[in-house]
Amino acid sequence: MAATPTPATPTTQALLDALADRPDATAADLASTAGIGRSTAGKLLASLAAQGRVLRRPGGHQGGRRTPDRWTLIASTTGTTQDEAATSTATPATQTTQAAEPDASRPGSGRLGAGELRNLAVVCLAQRPYQPLSPTAIAKTLDRSAGAVANALQALASQGRVVQAHTNPRRYLIADASDPAAATD
Repeated sequence: MAATPTPATPTTQALLDALADRPDATAADLASTAGIGRSTAGKLLASLAAQGRVLRRPGGHQGGRRTPDRWTLIASTTGTTQDEAATSTATPATQTTQAAEPDASRPGSGRLGAGELRNLAVVCLAQRPYQPLSPTAIAKTLDRSAGAVANALQALASQGRVVQAHTNPRRYLIADASDPAAATD
């Protein structure tokens, strides 16, 4: 499904100008700079990202709290000014940084492809071969939903790739661990 072009409104132009002045800024910062509401800025930024006009660097977690996403103008989408020329020279460095991050392959989306969560769960268990892990512990490590991880682990257990070491609470081990009896809680 192709993204519908964002109309050239004064609000959109104010947001693009704010992006040109403040690369790698949060939506709240851009809304304040542009003099528009946070909700409006967030919706416009998502629309512009879908069109490939802005780059979203997903926030992470720090101290148990979610950090905000950061936004950068990709190409000159307004008239040519000195500010935009400076921004366009700074953009490739930002894009290079993004390529090194795992989520950069899907900017604007935290979704995994088919089977990726199962593979991540197997890797997590393989890193601790003799330590039974709960779906919640794995989910926290992967920063994913505990329910989704539990479903992935059940599927992996049915395939024989992991072994359910404990039933209450559910804990799993990697299947190729040579001595699951050595596992401890």
